[in-house]
Amino acid sequence: MTCDFVSEYNLLKKSTAGYSNDCLYDVAVLKLLMAPVQSSNLGYMQQTDKPRTMSTIDYGQTAEDHQGLLVLVKHTGQALSQQKFRKVWDRTKKLNSVSIPGQNRNAWVRYKQHYPKENNEWGDFQAHRKVLGLISVGECRTVEEFEDLFDHYKNVKEEYASTLFNSRLIVFGMNRDGTPLEEEMDNPVLSLHSSQDKADSEDSGVTSDISPSDNVAMHEKPLLKETKSDPYGSVSKSSSEGKITFVGKKPLKKQESSPVPVYQYSPISTPPGTPPLQRPHSNSLTKDSTGAEVLFFPSIQDCSDLEEKLKEFIVSLFFVLEGKRLDRSFERHDRIQLLCAPFERKDYVGLDTDTKSFRKKCQGRLRKHLADLCLQAGLPGEAILHYETAIDILRPVNDALWIGACYEGLSSAAVVINYPKSVALSGLRRNYFSLSSKRGSSMLNEAKLRTGSLNNKTNGMESAPENLSRVAPDPTDIMDKFREALGHYSKFKSAAVIEIELSLKACRVLTMQGKCLQASTFLQNVIYINCNISEEDKILRYCTLSELYADIGFHRKAAFFKRIAAMQCVSSPQATQQNWSCCYSLLIQALDGYNISHNLIERCNGPHSGWPVLQSRVLNELIFSARRMGKIPIAIRHTTFMIHFLHQFMTLMEKRDISQTLEQLTTQTDDGNCQSLALDNGMILPPVPLTTIPYVKSFKLIRMRPHLEPVKLKRYGESTNSGPFIFTPLNLGMSRNDKDDGKMDFCLVARDVCEVQLQVYNPLPDELKVTQMGLIVEGVELEPYPCNPSIPAETGPYLVKLLCRPKSEGELHIIGYFTKVMGVKSQCRLKDLDQLNFDKIKVSVVPPLPQIMLTTSLPKADNFLSGDNSEYVVTSGTTVLYAGQSMECLVTLQNTSLQPVEHVDAEVICKIEEKDYLGQVFQWSMENIQSQLPLQPNGIMCFTLCINGVSDFLSDNVDLETADQCVECLLRVEYSGGDGLQASHCRQCAVNLSVDICPSVIIQVWDALPAERCDHCYLIFDLLNASGHDLSIQHSNQESVFILPGHTERIAVEIERCDFPSLPDMTYLRNRIKQSKNTNHYSTYLNQFVDIRWKIPSLKASGKLSIDYIEWSEEQLRQIQISPIEWEVKLNGSFFPQKGALEWSVLDCLDVVASVTVNTEESCNRSALLYITCHQDDDDCDNVSVLGVNTAFFETVKQGQSLLINPAFLIHCGGIYTIDIKCVVISSEEVEETFHYHPVKLHVIEIADSAF
Repeated sequence: MTCDFVSEYNLLKKSTAGYSNDCLYDVAVLKLLMAPVQSSNLGYMQQTDKPRTMSTIDYGQTAEDHQGLLVLVKHTGQALSQQKFRKVWDRTKKLNSVSIPGQNRNAWVRYKQHYPKENNEWGDFQAHRKVLGLISVGECRTVEEFEDLFDHYKNVKEEYASTLFNSRLIVFGMNRDGTPLEEEMDNPVLSLHSSQDKADSEDSGVTSDISPSDNVAMHEKPLLKETKSDPYGSVSKSSSEGKITFVGKKPLKKQESSPVPVYQYSPISTPPGTPPLQRPHSNSLTKDSTGAEVLFFPSIQDCSDLEEKLKEFIVSLFFVLEGKRLDRSFERHDRIQLLCAPFERKDYVGLDTDTKSFRKKCQGRLRKHLADLCLQAGLPGEAILHYETAIDILRPVNDALWIGACYEGLSSAAVVINYPKSVALSGLRRNYFSLSSKRGSSMLNEAKLRTGSLNNKTNGMESAPENLSRVAPDPTDIMDKFREALGHYSKFKSAAVIEIELSLKACRVLTMQGKCLQASTFLQNVIYINCNISEEDKILRYCTLSELYADIGFHRKAAFFKRIAAMQCVSSPQATQQNWSCCYSLLIQALDGYNISHNLIERCNGPHSGWPVLQSRVLNELIFSARRMGKIPIAIRHTTFMIHFLHQFMTLMEKRDISQTLEQLTTQTDDGNCQSLALDNGMILPPVPLTTIPYVKSFKLIRMRPHLEPVKLKRYGESTNSGPFIFTPLNLGMSRNDKDDGKMDFCLVARDVCEVQLQVYNPLPDELKVTQMGLIVEGVELEPYPCNPSIPAETGPYLVKLLCRPKSEGELHIIGYFTKVMGVKSQCRLKDLDQLNFDKIKVSVVPPLPQIMLTTSLPKADNFLSGDNSEYVVTSGTTVLYAGQSMECLVTLQNTSLQPVEHVDAEVICKIEEKDYLGQVFQWSMENIQSQLPLQPNGIMCFTLCINGVSDFLSDNVDLETADQCVECLLRVEYSGGDGLQASHCRQCAVNLSVDICPSVIIQVWDALPAERCDHCYLIFDLLNASGHDLSIQHSNQESVFILPGHTERIAVEIERCDFPSLPDMTYLRNRIKQSKNTNHYSTYLNQFVDIRWKIPSLKASGKLSIDYIEWSEEQLRQIQISPIEWEVKLNGSFFPQKGALEWSVLDCLDVVASVTVNTEESCNRSALLYITCHQDDDDCDNVSVLGVNTAFFETVKQGQSLLINPAFLIHCGGIYTIDIKCVVISSEEVEETFHYHPVKLHVIEIADSAF
């Protein structure tokens, strides 16, 4: 890695043609920053000698620092650890604002741990650059150690003695009176005095400077109330009275330097006659020899009053400053000296001082210095007046440098007035804009807080707040004052540091005002100012620019300067590992500006943002820095991130190079890089899952095969109705971009293998070898079966199958998958895959279930029709039957699992309207199945399936060649056992059965006729042989009748008349094939009395004819049914019927007695008509004479009542005659119902014939 960024950006300029001019601007800036310091600009004043300039730039300076008192806090001695000093420092820097007692003003303080002496020399030019106070912190245990500590303290104090107002040495490890801790424990009397001195020290706050010879009681110590500021005395605050008192001070010895300059006149002096201050005697020389500037504490924990001591110290600084301000205010003009900047002193050597311009310079500069003191003393309104007066005085003499300082002070005072700091903000860190501040922190919030306290500000002009708007510049004019000051500073090369700090102050003020573009112009000015600074200051300069650019929202520029600072750390060829660590830390901070985030949650789901060329370059620099640091896991993490997010913007060669680099790095360490990495600066690098290499297009959990998938077992009486289904097209409660919950509508079975299929793509130019790939799950313990697929280069989709076996039941959550690619282990979560619409896959795992193998003895079908449940089919069977034929097949179940089968159920699956019909075609015995349970592992169970060729045997002009009927259904077997049965789960498998039923015999015509006996009837059938083979018919133990193919034969079957049972409900009738209204019920009943069997000798096939589907007419049903009327008929005293026709002679009288008994249900309001007729050829005949009454009407007929009629007939001519007997029953609704007695045939012969 090199710091020569110019060549890099020239290359970037070519590769980013068409981008904004901002990038080209950065190239120019980079050339300027990396170029050597050139000679001064033309506007600079030419100087022959080396100027005395400030060596260090305070990059954290703000406009408010002009009102602060600078206090130096030093770590003194070697005994105090850095940790203890840091605790004291943290407590000290919180006291940046102290309320002055008796004054409606606050003293603002800023603390520094290090402050160059050269910068302190600029205190006359700007008063806030002068060190006014010193606080040294050390630790000791003995008097000798204290003496060494005090010597160090004095040496530091002597360095800044020209500007110090007061100082304190804070010593830990000794008693509050200065005695060692062991001495107090050994001497109880001394311990008592020490406790009293401790109490006195807590009350007074500051210990007076008293020599060992000055011994006086502590309660006799006189207290002087405050009148004005006392630059000579030490300030103490009485806890009992709450007042500030000044204690007289004895002059120090010659070898001791006074912390405060001694003036010939003092605003406050000790009144005459005041007795010398004394204190109880102590055998310690430490406390007495050092005076009030030393504060002793036993330990860090036992210094609860440290803040109070420091407040008193700050108050003392304020009153000294107030005294100097008053002195300057009343200083005589003839005694005024010329105040100079350090580099100006040589210019005034030998210069004539008795000139008007010189005196104006002295007056103007003194007035400017007085304005600085007023601003520090909390009087910004008065300071503004002095600054404006100084400008008016200095402008005629063209004192450009000091005019610029006046404008800067004027702007700072305006900022203090318009944006006052409240006391509530005093607890914040003083260096608010320091480099330790958080990146991107906005100053607008502080500006709102400070402007909100505008009405309560304490600026030294509380008595006339209405004059503020008239005295203080408007906030919009503040920047004009800053620009004026900047223009004057730019004329002096030695004021480059002042110019840089001014630009930073103006930038921060503009940031508070929300004027980001104007703030950027001041930052650009900082870039173009050349000054001789060290390498560390250069790094600090770029970091400051980066943070200020981040504050105004210029994040890419902030990252640019942060990156330059990182390169500055390793610009030297002798860069150490520490330099590389600093470089890496700065590069990490620059990532946000280039829209690079290692946190996957923070990365947006939209398109790629940022410049891939810059991002790739920054990541390469990070990788190189990590390798130079020796942090190989960190280098692997950045390399993984780079190839993961930027591979789509790389060329083929770049992809190949970065892949090889990653493989080389992973071979140097055994770390799998699956965990987060902690950096030295506290930042956490989260793991980078390679979700794009390979790129997963789809992630799908495959259902188990249907015959293995678990199904909820239906218990007896359990309802399957889940309620009404309501469809709505509305999208309720879920937006289009929301991911679903990933809940699967199927279940898995414990101890059974499940499968997840992935469609992946390889975006790399080489074959991608995934050495390990498996599933990441939650909820259920899983036995994974990792795979190691090799995906060809730049191909896809490529199918990858991931197998696993759940070990127990429960809710299984598949949350992602893990891979090991190029030596990097990745745990890819589904929630991080934007191409998927679910965060996880949820599936229920049921307890283990058995598995069976289902087979039949039938031949397998080549193909079969697919239905709703065809997915359960594991085998098939087919056969051919003739109508009426039956056969048996064997169904075998074999348990192929380790679970016993304890439940088996078989069911025919078909359409609802075919349910009853197929129930007659396929029949089996459930008792036989249940008797063979349980079925142990590797056990076999068999049961018989009867297949019947059920047909209606009817034909309506059917073509015999196409009359075959195909019956197809599924025989589904439901089985379960073990824990799965206890959880009410089972499995289902099915056999597809296909039966072709060919026609055998067809009933073409049928009828019902009365038999010779009144309680019998004949069923007449005309049978057609449709089998295509010779066929024989046999019925009722009669001889067989052969029928040739295509021929018809009539047969008559005699049966007893019967009473049909009541009609069933419609649910029974609705599932029949070719059903009629009510006739099928009668046919089914009659079928049990009709036994007609057929046989085809050539095929050795036989079957039974069924009349289930014959439709009977009403007349036919009367012939078949038993009549509700009981008849009793006598002819000439003999009962009828008789076999054969009755022979009778002409002129013989035929006496007919007919008795009828009505058995119908109606019992009231019923009448009947009974009549007997004798006729020939269905016509009334005159050859018959009626003797008696042949018609009788019965007005009321009761149930079981017998009706009798007795006519006689005389036949005159021979022939065949018929006697009809009818009974007409008339109901109350006048509905007639006629009943016939079967006709009586008479063969009447002539007398002559009978004589022969």
